[in-house]
Amino acid sequence: MNVLSVPFLGLVVFAFALIWLAGVRNKKWTVLLVNLLFIVLLKPSKLDAAYLVFLYLTVFVSAKMAEKNPRLIYAGVVIPVAGLCFFKYAGYFSAWNRAMPLGVSFFTFKAISYLVDLAKGKTTEKDPVLLFDYLYFFPTYQAGPINRAEPFFHQMEQPAVFDYTDQKNGCVQAAAGIFEKMVITDFLANMCTRYLNPELTGMYTVFGMILYTFQIYTDFDAYSNVAIGVARMLGIHLERNFHTPYLAQNLREFWRRWHISLSSWLRDYIYIPLGGSRKGKVRKWFNTMAIFLVSGLWHGSTMMFVLWGLGHGLVSVIEDMIRGGRRDTENPVLRVLGMVVNFVIVLCLWVFFRSASMSEALQIFDHMGEVVKQPGMHWYDAGLTLNEWRWLVILLVMTVGSDLCRYRTDMVAWLSTRKTWMRWGIYIVMMLIAIVFGVYGPGYDPQNFIYVTF
Repeated sequence: MNVLSVPFLGLVVFAFALIWLAGVRNKKWTVLLVNLLFIVLLKPSKLDAAYLVFLYLTVFVSAKMAEKNPRLIYAGVVIPVAGLCFFKYAGYFSAWNRAMPLGVSFFTFKAISYLVDLAKGKTTEKDPVLLFDYLYFFPTYQAGPINRAEPFFHQMEQPAVFDYTDQKNGCVQAAAGIFEKMVITDFLANMCTRYLNPELTGMYTVFGMILYTFQIYTDFDAYSNVAIGVARMLGIHLERNFHTPYLAQNLREFWRRWHISLSSWLRDYIYIPLGGSRKGKVRKWFNTMAIFLVSGLWHGSTMMFVLWGLGHGLVSVIEDMIRGGRRDTENPVLRVLGMVVNFVIVLCLWVFFRSASMSEALQIFDHMGEVVKQPGMHWYDAGLTLNEWRWLVILLVMTVGSDLCRYRTDMVAWLSTRKTWMRWGIYIVMMLIAIVFGVYGPGYDPQNFIYVTF
């Protein structure tokens, strides 16, 4: 279910009314009801529905078994991992050819983290209703963030108190995500397809990959903002999932800012248990490669995703060899240079992420290499009108400018402290832009969020 759809909007309104008008004292039951309704609206196949029940029962039974023997929890971890591997990779070894259950990559990692935290004593909660609410919390169901169990349980068990600031800021953040998707992402996706036309080479291909780099960022950032905003309106605070990643000066910093819930999950549940950086440089580099291999495998089931993940791992290891134990530089010139170099590295690695095969990736690299012979470009060669070109430039400036503002400031919190006339002036301008320039209307089939497919 696309978060831009009327059914999802209706579900959010229903959940809001149910929780704050009827479920203040029974929050876990009202969230359970809404989660079940959400799953019904998804219309899962019988197999997908059966797997949701099976996974939930597996996690719940494993948690109960831990009362007698905590080590049995780790046996329970094997089943979610096996299930995820089956849905992602069964097609390689059999005639199995069907889409994965929606959100399986995300609720599987939540199941694993819950069981591991339970084994380590980081959580003690075994309430079956709260567990279901956590695993299948509808705002994060399709594409995260991969929030942790104990903070979620703690907030669910606290008396629900209606907070106007939470409602206002949550609504603004969700609306900003919808604006980002409708106005920026889907337009960038259209332009990216035109510039990455195989008949165009040189600067056209380079610019096309720049557009894709911003497309995938704004796409996932938009979904995260919607999920976090809706959750906040329901009284649940989730950690932010993106923090200006393209302003990072190296890959280590990039992964502290990109898909934060996943990168922190990989750190806490794979990197640190493997020994982290505590057992020498070589072991540290091996562990780094391991978590990026898992990241690649988690994202997709083709060799391209593996290469994308290993590419990030290899560059991270090389950076660590060069940097040693030195901290990030505070020199503004070197920081900007580092940002540019890191952006180019990330862009090149996105080629593997986007490509369906090695031949397609090599073709894109070959076309980008032609920039030496063809450094210029004209908007009309990509099939754009002059107005489309102007709007494309404005959107890119808007995206970079908003990130520069968000680099040190929480823009939602900042906006909430402005005077009423300023806030509503900004709201009205954004609504007018969405109405005039947003991609929607009769015949429009909203492009689903990229990370929903993982």
